Amino acid sequence: MSDAANPEPAAPRRPVAWLVAGVLLAALMVVGASWYARLEVRRLRDEQVALTERHRLDTLQLIRIASNVATIEDTLRDMVDRSEPYPLSAWQQTFARLRVDLDQALTRERDLAPVARPAAQARQLDEAAARLWAAIDRGFAAARASRDDEAIAIFTSDGTARQAELAHQVSQLLIANTRADDEGTARARAVYDAVDRQMLWLSVGLVFALLLAGGTVVHAVRRSIIALQQVSAERRALSWRMIRLQEDVQSALARELHDEFGQVLTALGFGLSRTRRRVEQGAAPAATLAGELGELQDLAKQVLDGIRQRSRALHPVVLDDFGLEHALRSHVELVARQTGLPIVVETTGDFAGLPGEMATHLYRILQEALTNVVRHSGASEVAVSAHRGEHHLELTVEDDGRGLGEAGSRPGLGLTSMRERAALMGGTLLLGASPLGGTRVRVRVPVPIPPSATA
Repeated sequence: MSDAANPEPAAPRRPVAWLVAGVLLAALMVVGASWYARLEVRRLRDEQVALTERHRLDTLQLIRIASNVATIEDTLRDMVDRSEPYPLSAWQQTFARLRVDLDQALTRERDLAPVARPAAQARQLDEAAARLWAAIDRGFAAARASRDDEAIAIFTSDGTARQAELAHQVSQLLIANTRADDEGTARARAVYDAVDRQMLWLSVGLVFALLLAGGTVVHAVRRSIIALQQVSAERRALSWRMIRLQEDVQSALARELHDEFGQVLTALGFGLSRTRRRVEQGAAPAATLAGELGELQDLAKQVLDGIRQRSRALHPVVLDDFGLEHALRSHVELVARQTGLPIVVETTGDFAGLPGEMATHLYRILQEALTNVVRHSGASEVAVSAHRGEHHLELTVEDDGRGLGEAGSRPGLGLTSMRERAALMGGTLLLGASPLGGTRVRVRVPVPIPPSATA
């Protein structure tokens, strides 16, 4: 038979089919590997963000504890100086209130503490606080037994030492949080770098379409690294700036106590010695002695006024005594009196029953907002309003100054601090343009139902 009658069979196409199947399988494997890698990166990113957020909240709580410890230090100093005409036992209620605030802060800090923190280190903070209160309790026990000298000795030596020990423990935990953040960021960076290299090698052996998919994953990984680094850097910067701010406040207070009060008290001592000699000698007429005593009384009043002013700056006692509404009005009146700036204040709703920590945060936000107005806005009119509804409380500060267009968003520790305080209360802080023509700062936080609504 001829060849035409029996044609040669066509070449099999099975190798092409296997090649196509292999490419499809490789594509599926690459897509699956890419998807899995992306899920792992996202999981690691979410874990790192959650860890960073937990460290941030714990750091803020430690800063609150440090503030409480500083208040205890100032109260101890005021009590042992005997500058107030009160017996030692009268201070016990003040320390009881401070103890409640500190215990609440310690309890909250335990809930927010990093999981990796050693149990021994966590116990050291509680034990230091217990030793501080034990020393204070011994001092008041001596005071109640009319042994004032012994009580003052206990407060001065043991109480001050225990307070310093507690402050040191808080500083160590702040430093440990910062180091933990650095280590966590380094570990995350190593993981992301490894994923980056693997995706790069995988992309080399693939076609252009698969390389594009791999490049997308690499880009997402790099973007996640940058975002994590920014979050960690901002948190570290906030922590260190808050620590430096605390040190600056303490240094400034120490300088003021030494330079201002030291000179006045020295002059007061010399004046008392001179008047005493004249009284003993009987050489000065009564009118002269009365004049000298009046001058000495003015010096003493000057010292007392200075101490009260600095005490109000460190801790708003008016919150404890009169509540948030009165404290807001009192601070607005103080700023208006000191700066000559007309400030209109309006409050509506029942402000009773607010948690002490929330009232303190709102008061500090008002302080910072008015400070920004005075320093940066060039305003000639300011309006402050506070409204408490059934479920929310809203505080607004607005001015007719330069506004955001000229003054900018005023970035820095002040605005960051206000945002952090609002976040700690579960609320939000909005910065925008004011109908007055300047800037408006508004904080809105959820609050418990006011007592008047349930009566």
